[in-house]
Amino acid sequence: MSYKPETLEGVLSRFPEQARLMTQALFNEHHFLFRITTPRRTRLGSFKGARFGAQPVIQINADLGQYTFLLVFLHELAHQVVMKKFGRKAKPHGTEWKNAYRSLVQPFFAEEIFPAVLASELHRYFIKTPATFHRDTKLINTLSSLEGGIEMLTVNDIPLNSTFTLMSGRQFVKLEKLRTRYKCFCPKTRKYYLVPRSAQVMQA
Repeated sequence: MSYKPETLEGVLSRFPEQARLMTQALFNEHHFLFRITTPRRTRLGSFKGARFGAQPVIQINADLGQYTFLLVFLHELAHQVVMKKFGRKAKPHGTEWKNAYRSLVQPFFAEEIFPAVLASELHRYFIKTPATFHRDTKLINTLSSLEGGIEMLTVNDIPLNSTFTLMSGRQFVKLEKLRTRYKCFCPKTRKYYLVPRSAQVMQA
């Protein structure tokens, strides 16, 4: 994994313009190393707690749009807040983290940083606050529409009996809807698999 060094001014330019002063205040309040990384398929950002006297590290993918960049930053910063207050006793995405994340995002709602359509989806997301919004199709597609990205398709969007390819490159035929997954057939292995409805599908 490679890191892209940037000045604080360069880093702040990656956030929505109207959010930069608030974001800079968080940089000043919390002490961490901030790294912008080459894009990673499995995660948008990450947090590493302080060990052996070293500073905590927050890493965020370089290819994210401004609103996504802000939300991922606040997600990772919430881990630091929880680590400082509760140590390693708290679960990574447990109640303490959910409360910390909501608390960090709330001032941005109050200042109306997010466009109305995005704020609406975020309010829905923060009712339960799952560990990642990467699989929340409605939220991801709202962010994509604002940031010029490509609409995300999931297995749930594909018609029954049609062939699709997951982001991993594996190809399946969608057969039967179960409770939270679909029964699918893999022509390569000639075996059946249960694929989550929210699994992202590659577009042709």
